[in-house]
Amino acid sequence: MSGGQHAILIAGAGIKRGYVHGASDSTASAPLENPVHPGELLATIYHAFGIDPETIVFNHLNQPRELVKAQAVTALFA
Repeated sequence: MSGGQHAILIAGAGIKRGYVHGASDSTASAPLENPVHPGELLATIYHAFGIDPETIVFNHLNQPRELVKAQAVTALFA
């Protein structure tokens, strides 16, 4: 796949069985619909573990930071 696009497979943790999210072009080199950013994937994993992706954590300087700056892709869940 060119252009930094990737396909992934995830399963378990409440993910719908047999669900296909999005579509790619005829050469599978670019998403046509419902692309998922890596941050959204991370937020989705946190969501599956029961962790709110919008949780505020504090860094080593005691500054507040979002756990991840993305929303979970909840359409993946049953």
